Amino acid sequence: MTARPRSIPALPPAQLRPLRNRLKLSVQDAGLTDLSPPANGSTDDRFWELEPTPLIIPPEEWSTLQAALRQRAVLINTFLADIYHRQEAMNSGVVPPEVTLADPYFRRPSFGLTPDRHDLATLIRFDLVKTAAGWHFTETHTNAPVGLSYAVQNRRFLTQEASDYYRALPDYKSVINFPLQLVQALHALAPAGMRQPSMVFLSAGPRYPFYSEHSFLARKMGLRLAHGEDLLVLDNCVYFKTIAGLERVDVIYRRLNDAHIDPVVFSTDRESAGIPGLMQCIRAGNVVVANAIGAGVAENRALNAYLPQLSRFYYGEPLLLPSIPTYVCTDNDQLDSILDRAGELDLRPAHSARIDQPHEESIAISRGKLPREVLENPHAYVAQARLKSLSFRASGARHTPFRLSAFALTQGDNVSVLPGGIVNFGPPPYPVDRVGQCADVIVLAGDVHTAGALADFETNVAAGAESTVPSSRAAEALFWLGRYLERAESTARMLSILDDVVLEEIPASDRRRWLPLWRGLLEATGHADQKITARTDPRNTLTSDLIWRMALGASHASSLLSATRSAAANARELREFVSPEAGRILTQLEDTLLQLARQSPAGRSRQSRLARSRAAASAIRAVLGEINACVGTASRTMLQDAGWHFLQIGQQIERATVTARALSHMLPAAVDYANNNEDADDLLHYRDNPELSALLRMLGSQDAYRRIFRTRSQPLFVARLFLQQTRAPRCILYNLQQIATSLAAIAETSGDAAADPALQLIDATTQELKSIKLGQHFDPDIPDLPGAPSLESVIMRSIDCLAALHDSLGDQFFSHQARLDPNSNQPELGL
Repeated sequence: MTARPRSIPALPPAQLRPLRNRLKLSVQDAGLTDLSPPANGSTDDRFWELEPTPLIIPPEEWSTLQAALRQRAVLINTFLADIYHRQEAMNSGVVPPEVTLADPYFRRPSFGLTPDRHDLATLIRFDLVKTAAGWHFTETHTNAPVGLSYAVQNRRFLTQEASDYYRALPDYKSVINFPLQLVQALHALAPAGMRQPSMVFLSAGPRYPFYSEHSFLARKMGLRLAHGEDLLVLDNCVYFKTIAGLERVDVIYRRLNDAHIDPVVFSTDRESAGIPGLMQCIRAGNVVVANAIGAGVAENRALNAYLPQLSRFYYGEPLLLPSIPTYVCTDNDQLDSILDRAGELDLRPAHSARIDQPHEESIAISRGKLPREVLENPHAYVAQARLKSLSFRASGARHTPFRLSAFALTQGDNVSVLPGGIVNFGPPPYPVDRVGQCADVIVLAGDVHTAGALADFETNVAAGAESTVPSSRAAEALFWLGRYLERAESTARMLSILDDVVLEEIPASDRRRWLPLWRGLLEATGHADQKITARTDPRNTLTSDLIWRMALGASHASSLLSATRSAAANARELREFVSPEAGRILTQLEDTLLQLARQSPAGRSRQSRLARSRAAASAIRAVLGEINACVGTASRTMLQDAGWHFLQIGQQIERATVTARALSHMLPAAVDYANNNEDADDLLHYRDNPELSALLRMLGSQDAYRRIFRTRSQPLFVARLFLQQTRAPRCILYNLQQIATSLAAIAETSGDAAADPALQLIDATTQELKSIKLGQHFDPDIPDLPGAPSLESVIMRSIDCLAALHDSLGDQFFSHQARLDPNSNQPELGL
């Protein structure tokens, strides 16, 4: 009995709206939307809008497409190897010299750079349009092609959210593990005989719109994500700066435009993005870069006019699928064709727009002559036919044109094609700074009669493939993330008690007792320049305007807004460490504070001041709630690895610094009172000390004090709580011990015991804090020990220790000043 053909299922219209919403949430939950740049200030543009209905390609059609993609990938790589070595096609007149040598993406320093390499474009993205006559190639992307991760993640999200639909499909090919094939191709580029080459993923950084793709691919491929500042050149070798020292790099997978790759060789306005001296290392054979520097010349649209001739010249065969009909403006014969067919053609730049360029617009040909900009620079423009794309019905919407983006991976003579891709909807030109509206591409496998039994089983990266040792940049960013989170929370808590310590009426006779607290609050929040005395009403200094600046002022580094924005910026840079859940809390808090700041009216009227006070109060409440939620979420969702410990160190240093600065005013004042008043003993132990209670609240330790000492606030016990109580999270001794514990964990993870200077600082300070006899400072009946330091000097040395500890960590882990050999020379190699 003949099997009945399986029909392609359709998604029920009633399911489309809830499915779209679930897909939108899936993208958000993956932390892939916070870099969505709104175009032209519009809030309607969506960075990545995934449609539920996929494009389904039958096996026979895919067979033709796959063969054409393989042929095109081999041809592009052959052309690149030729143009940067023998230049046979150009010398034979197959391609005019001006098409390549005048191209702004032809990199002359790459000529003869790697003569034995034949796969300069390891990963290539091809864009195709389907017309009534069949598929046509329209664009080639060889510089730093975008989109592979979105093809993989589209499939991942849809198989999760529309699992019934995907199970009902006939067997289809998997795309999930294609990034691992890219890893194998990179391995093959390493020097011969190297079993475990060191490889990094070079990113353009968090300001790049597609940084989320870089982060995802780096995790999926088991490569460490690097920025230009993470890498340095010594002795014609590239090194990756890690917390364990400098690690030699053998292969670099770059997603940075090669215009910025080496500021020594190429003129660029983004010098910090690249690696100074990289070209020397490549020429010396000490590192390999994929895609190769200069591969972007193959993106020139003018090449579409010469690819048929190139295929015959190199291989003696025609192209299996045509390119979009293209005419170059430098050829007089083709110019006549352009003018004769003006109504059917569009003038376009020879290269598609880059991320940092304006969106591309076609130029019309009017009155039988070319526009002036084309005549003045004919190499920069081509004329291309207007292809009439077949329409695609996306999720019940109206029929719309579409574009298929396919990916080919070259490894020597072998070419692998991703059995899928991305479909973008709408007429060209398509956006270059976002994914836009897209859908999955399903390639059916074999007989359509078979049931949908094949699944996208995801293969994990082999254990140990990805180093757990973070880069110096990531470690420093995590360290500062911890400091900014702690700074925002501490400042918000201090501001929250101002109603008690300032805004209530305080008798003039009591102001001297409160003065150290006010000064400590100002110093701990970074406003030590604000002067306050016991003779004046504190409300004249700690005004509502100052409180607003402490909360929402953008110009002060310690304001809630500034600290939160800095924390959010660091979190965005640390996608490989900070979980999407924690990052999203920070991003939402940042948006809330920015909105409150924008809504705060200027002016000196009573109404304006009241509005600013309300905005500051809202900001304080938001920070107290959301920062603690962020820290708690991070502790539950982040790996407790070396990166986590750097975040903890940042938090502990900031917490100890805030505590020490607040104590530096309060405790010496209490000591002076004890030493200069005959009845101080009775007063210190039995009187109410509301200013000390306020200090405990300000430092979030009132409950801890009551549970440990079970008495009213007394100076001696407050000093013990903050200086010697190792169970209290706000105690400086506790903070230092936690830092030492984290440093030991980092040393164990990195296999490095190079934190000795920092540990020595911690040990000296902890010994001093443990040994100090606090009773002698507050009880006049206890005689002073000869040579004993004052309490104020101990606190100030603790502050100095924390600052020195920061510097020591920077030298040891972040800048490598303690590791670099000052006698190392960089020999020059001619290019």
